[in-house]
This record gives sequence, structure tokens and C-alpha cells, in this order.
Amino acid sequence: MPIKMNKPGDTTFAITIEDRFDPQEDHIVEIVDMDTRDDVSTIDGKPYTSIVWKYRVFDADGVAFLDKMDGSPYEGWEFSSMALSPKAKARAWASAFLGHELTDEECDRIAEAFDTAIVGKRARVSWRVEEKANGTRIRFALLRPMLNRPAAPPKAPKSKPAEEAPPEFVTPNPPPRSMPTANGAPPARESAAERRARLEAELAAMTDEDADGDEVPF
Repeated sequence: MPIKMNKPGDTTFAITIEDRFDPQEDHIVEIVDMDTRDDVSTIDGKPYTSIVWKYRVFDADGVAFLDKMDGSPYEGWEFSSMALSPKAKARAWASAFLGHELTDEECDRIAEAFDTAIVGKRARVSWRVEEKANGTRIRFALLRPMLNRPAAPPKAPKSKPAEEAPPEFVTPNPPPRSMPTANGAPPARESAAERRARLEAELAAMTDEDADGDEVPF
């Protein structure tokens, strides 16, 4: 972890995040860098070392809040001790950013490269605002892991439109066939004169049959 030396007692803070930031709302923060800071206790005068958690804040649309001073993404700082004991602040925060409760074995494993494991990770933060003589600052009140959205179920394949059945082929009615003659040979096609003579003969025969019968009274 790179070490950045700061002057002991340099604890002046000012909120320069753009005005649309509302500390009453929860936000997503991302750790962008981590340092250590050497300082001196104002209580007993003993030196101590803190972890500096440098973060950026994002709105609900994923847009980073800007710094009013220069228009760059706002970078906030938080501090914790170096301890990774079960009740230590650093361990609770690391668990939130890594998305699960850390075990002792995991803490031992990442202790040598703590910043490598945490930088670039995100968590959801609730805030508190502190008003002190040395300035106003926003602090982490509660850190929670990001909610992992369940994967969307696979979309059902689009059903193919039903294929239209091919039109049923209807065999056209065959033309009427002439009855064969007695000897099995196809009948000869009669001419117009022959057909007229046949019809006149049939009419004459019908007239003769009516004449032999009884008269129909009026």
C-alpha cells in the first residue's frame, strides 16, 4: 500500500461536493485509492496510523457527483484504524465493499495487499453530517453491500409463425365421356344434319304414340 505522509493535526475539512448531493439519501460509493496517514492523538499525544479510504460518490443514474471547486469528480476521504479484528471499522467496511462478511483467514490473506483487494469496489452508503470547529464533513454512517440483481431469465425463443398448409390440389371434374357402342368401339361423332334428322324421327315417333292412346278431355 502506498504511504502518503500528511502533517500531524491536518484535519481541516470542507464539503465541496455539488449542491444536488443530498446526505439524507443513500448513494453508491467507489473506493478509488487507499493510503495510510500518520497522525498524533489529541487525547494522549501518542502517534498512530490510519487507513485513508478515498472514494467517489454516484447518483442513482450512475453519474459521479462533481467538486464545486474545479468540476472534477468529487473525492471524499474516510479514516479507519489499521486493525482488522472482528469489530474493527476497517473489517466491516471491507466486508461491505467485497460483498460478504470476511473471515479471519480472508483478513490474513488480504492484509498484505489491502488496497489491491478494495480499490475499485463499490458499496451503498448512508451518511451523517458532522459540524465541528475545524469544518463540516460527511461521514459514513452505514455501509451495505451492493444488491446483486438476479440474472434475467433467458428469453423464450420466438415461435415461428405457423406455416400455411399448401393448397389442396383438386382434380378438376373430367369431361363427360360418351358411352361406347355395342361392339365396344367409341361412337362416331354425328354431324349437325344427322342430329337434326334423328331428332325429327324421334318427334314423329312420339306423335304416333299419342294418336293411338285415349284423348285427354279438356
